[in-house]
Amino acid sequence: MKNLEFNSVLIENRYWKGFSLPDYLRENGKFSREKTLSEIVREEYGEIDEKGVKISVKNVTDEKFDGDYGYFFCNKAKHTALEFKLEKGGKTAVFVADVFVPTKIKSYNFVVHLDFMKYLPTKYCPVEELMDGGIAVAHLYYKEISTDDGDFSSGIAPLFCDRSDKYSAGKLSLWAYAAKIVGEYLINEGLTVKEKLYVAGHSRLGKTALLTAAKYDIFAGCMVNCSGCCGAAISRDKHGETIKVITDVFPYWFTPNFKKYAEKECEMPFDQHYLMASVAPRKVFVVAASEDDWADTDAQYLCAEAASEAYKELGLTGLKPASKPLEIGEKNVGGEIAFFVRDGVHFFSREDWAFYLDCLRLNKE
Repeated sequence: MKNLEFNSVLIENRYWKGFSLPDYLRENGKFSREKTLSEIVREEYGEIDEKGVKISVKNVTDEKFDGDYGYFFCNKAKHTALEFKLEKGGKTAVFVADVFVPTKIKSYNFVVHLDFMKYLPTKYCPVEELMDGGIAVAHLYYKEISTDDGDFSSGIAPLFCDRSDKYSAGKLSLWAYAAKIVGEYLINEGLTVKEKLYVAGHSRLGKTALLTAAKYDIFAGCMVNCSGCCGAAISRDKHGETIKVITDVFPYWFTPNFKKYAEKECEMPFDQHYLMASVAPRKVFVVAASEDDWADTDAQYLCAEAASEAYKELGLTGLKPASKPLEIGEKNVGGEIAFFVRDGVHFFSREDWAFYLDCLRLNKE
């Protein structure tokens, strides 16, 4: 297994001598996004077989209930509820996306936001502030897509998953696929364009946001919040949550195959930089919290450093080179990968959203 050569401000201080990561998969000596992405998705998350899927969309907006949304958001947002119906192999599933578009701003970015809570406003999605900042939101309650447990008999899971197959898709892939469906609808209906469409999530849904952007290039980038293990954090020598811990507690997020790498991270032919690099040449905005030891801020920054090598091969920057690790409250912006070490705990805060808004503004300049 060939090692990846990359510049890091962390390895000498934090990681053991001789620490290395596997090089990207290549074709004719050049970084191959297709091969690199296929390797990590097959082994860790599982593929979604889209063949034969019929998708229909229905407006299910409740005008009476919608009056409350206008009140909550000071009439800064127009709300539409869209029901997505999936049919495959005689099986059917539905989920709803709540779409909020600014009423006071004509030009805006669109974010497909995977959320832990169903009805807005939520503590994770400050709609009024996002409307003011020029972000429209397609809000998805993740459990409506597929439950966050080992049940693969409800939601969209029966259409795609056979857990007797060791490479069968886990829940992260299902949630990512739903985000992709919504993103495609927004583009096809002329509500946005690829260059202005992003996907966002926090914690397990931060992992999902990164996976979504890596797999589906309809997105201009992703907002990856406190994603940690199996998200934006390198698994080798990771502090806090490890592959063993996460596959013991949440095996259904992944392929059944992935558990074989528990306590064997250094033997894996891939690591999480494969996933982040697969977003290239598009944007990755990462927030890590200073007190979120479980997610491991250093491991996330190292992933961004390693992924930057793929961006460089494409003539881009990735994460801007730095002379020292980021301190609490510091940001590394200006490249295709941006990173913020926010002071505080594991959460999706307004300060995190403000960082993402700043990143989007920098893209315009």
